[in-house]
Amino acid sequence: MKRYPLYTKRVGFTLIELLVVIAIIALLIGILLPALSGARDSAQKLKCLTQVRGMGQAFTFYADDSRDWYPIIPAQQPDSRYLDNQYTAGGVAGLFSTFQIGDGEGSINDDGTPGSVSGDVGFVGTPAGGAGAYNNGNSTPLMRGYLETFEILTCPTDKIDYYWSRFPTPTNKLIADARTSKIPEPPKTERDIIHYNISYLYIAGLKSIDPSIQFSPPLWGDETNTGDVSVNAWYGWDWRENQPGGGNEPNPVSEYGFNPKTGYAKDDNHGDEGGNFVRADGSAAFIDTNPQATFFMSPEDIEDEDLRTSSLSINLINPNRSNKVQVID
Repeated sequence: MKRYPLYTKRVGFTLIELLVVIAIIALLIGILLPALSGARDSAQKLKCLTQVRGMGQAFTFYADDSRDWYPIIPAQQPDSRYLDNQYTAGGVAGLFSTFQIGDGEGSINDDGTPGSVSGDVGFVGTPAGGAGAYNNGNSTPLMRGYLETFEILTCPTDKIDYYWSRFPTPTNKLIADARTSKIPEPPKTERDIIHYNISYLYIAGLKSIDPSIQFSPPLWGDETNTGDVSVNAWYGWDWRENQPGGGNEPNPVSEYGFNPKTGYAKDDNHGDEGGNFVRADGSAAFIDTNPQATFFMSPEDIEDEDLRTSSLSINLINPNRSNKVQVID
């Protein structure tokens, strides 16, 4: 009688083998996840740069139709030496919409008078101009027809923004002044356009051809989470004295993780690394030096090697040129 050796069929891993497999998988995850995360962040930053460059093209088309002027919000100017009140149509949203509802509620009656408006809305018109209109009576947003999609207004890395009031003012600049926080949503219609759904700021008062400016000026770029209005933009930091603007509290460095060298804080679109900006010549780049200094330093400042950053300042020929521009958010 032929005999066959007895054997036991293996039905799975031993405990040691299973632990080895788990350890290998964990090691691979630890290696791959940072690389994938880095690739995703790079892709999102590139998309933001592409959007910023696209906005530069849209502004160029506008300037071609407007005697070289980039858009300026119709508003009263109390002092001819300065450009002011560019924030009174809902901030930067006023370029694209005159009836900014966002996640609130609002309507205009058939006769053109204001209907009911509630919630965290923005600019919905003026007493002088009427419902859904600038104070000159024009109800057509300045940039209507120049954008193929409004989604270009929201950076893919923008995770939080804040609602101050119907329009951010120079006195409402810090996060502590905000009424509530918001998660930015790419606008689909003009009604969706409101400052907390826009990830960028605009420098109003510039021209595509301007002999008083030596180098092509910046127009549009990444905002911060504060109200970027006038001199209070970029957390209102006094870059000359390297301290909070006017010595105000809270200190954005300790309170918000602000980086004075870049002008941005840890929760801004690209963290505290800097921001994407497009210039009047259509070039776009990531700027990692404080925009207040980079864009608006005077010739005297540039003579100081400690304050020298780049040749992007609009004040190199006319040291007062920045008096006729205003940052809006």
